[in-house]
Amino acid sequence: MASKRDLKKEINAIAATLVGEYLLTSEFVPGVDIEKANTVLGKVIALREEYISRVGANGGKDPKQVKAYYKQLKSDFNVAVDEIITDFETLTKE
Repeated sequence: MASKRDLKKEINAIAATLVGEYLLTSEFVPGVDIEKANTVLGKVIALREEYISRVGANGGKDPKQVKAYYKQLKSDFNVAVDEIITDFETLTKE
């Protein structure tokens, strides 16, 4: 299992990439509703805060529980990122 530090770095890197996507979309794509884009940015920030805090709570001392906890955390994070990416895609569709 990767260390907590590595997992936090991955979460931060993905969140930074999503913020960059927000900046590119809001500045350079014509016809994007800025209010909706700001809502998506809020989701990105909330996502980062939630999952960084969840990394610290490891689900117990039993190694099997800890492994299952982090596996579920990664799965939940990936689903949440996919939802945000879908939100970005809907911003550009007209």
